[in-house]
Amino acid sequence: MKKLACLTLVTAFILCTSGWNGARSQAVNSGIALTYANDKMTDGAGSQLIRIYGIYALSRYFHVPYVHTPLKEIGYQGLAALEKNGGSSHMQDRYNRIFTIPSDIQVPANSIPLFLDVPKAADILRLKNQAETENKFYLLRILLPVAILNTDTEMLRCLKTVSPFKPTPSHVFRLAIHVRRGEEFAVDSQRMLPNSSYITAAMRIVDALKRFGMPFVCELYTEVASKTFVVTTQSYGMNGRLSHPVVINPKMNRIEDFDVIPNLHKFINTDPIEALKGMSTADALIISKSEFSYLPALFGQGIVVYYPMEGAPLKEWLIADKNGDFSSEKLGIQLHAWKHAHENARQP
Repeated sequence: MKKLACLTLVTAFILCTSGWNGARSQAVNSGIALTYANDKMTDGAGSQLIRIYGIYALSRYFHVPYVHTPLKEIGYQGLAALEKNGGSSHMQDRYNRIFTIPSDIQVPANSIPLFLDVPKAADILRLKNQAETENKFYLLRILLPVAILNTDTEMLRCLKTVSPFKPTPSHVFRLAIHVRRGEEFAVDSQRMLPNSSYITAAMRIVDALKRFGMPFVCELYTEVASKTFVVTTQSYGMNGRLSHPVVINPKMNRIEDFDVIPNLHKFINTDPIEALKGMSTADALIISKSEFSYLPALFGQGIVVYYPMEGAPLKEWLIADKNGDFSSEKLGIQLHAWKHAHENARQP
């Protein structure tokens, strides 16, 4: 751990931006590489993508090669799949076509795969030293990188350089709002934030945009049931997590609450990959306690309103409380920077 502590934020950023110092696709004989254990926890796309990109960030932090392992299966595919009690067996193929990070090396034929459930930094460093000492090559198949990532989330900043989504230049400020619902009406309901939290945060940004004289649009990304249906422990994607049946109906979302937000465009039950793109390229993003919007926040270059969750925030993010309140001063500074940059871009 002492060796890890010597990696300052500046060093970590350099490693993220420069990448592994070996030639890409070059074969190696000893050492370690990091990859995703894609056969251990096949849950939702957002959760799995966070693991993949988090493991990539670890490879940059520890200056070791990254080997890409694609999604094998997506076990939870959103509210629509829950409603019809079935998902697509090819959904992961769509994600894999977009969310692919090139591998740094060719894995040696004599590599030794090792599974690490929730590794700590000391585990990575120990195996790296062991492989080099014994002249072996270990392919570390990691499931959950969060124990290391949460010690210093600045290592996640390098994900902005590998985002599959690039923003389209515009002088209209886009505010995206992700409201996580879906199966949370039935399980993990403690993660849900009330509509009022999102609305308060959105209106704080809207009021500031008006004061700055900045044109804007607001985009709401969420899911709403098309009919009333019953979820049981045998329902698709539940995997025995439900103790008793739960009724879900369209009125539970109270989607009309959001109508107070001006210039609002509702993206309800939209294609999930298009939703990820919209949130990743927004000028500001209000996230839920959900990996599905946490990943776009890491991809994006804009303002982020963050509610405390398992994934920790980057240092410039605006930390909101359960009521949706956050620092107006920090928001003003970031909006001023956005306006200044876009005004300069308009000049010949």
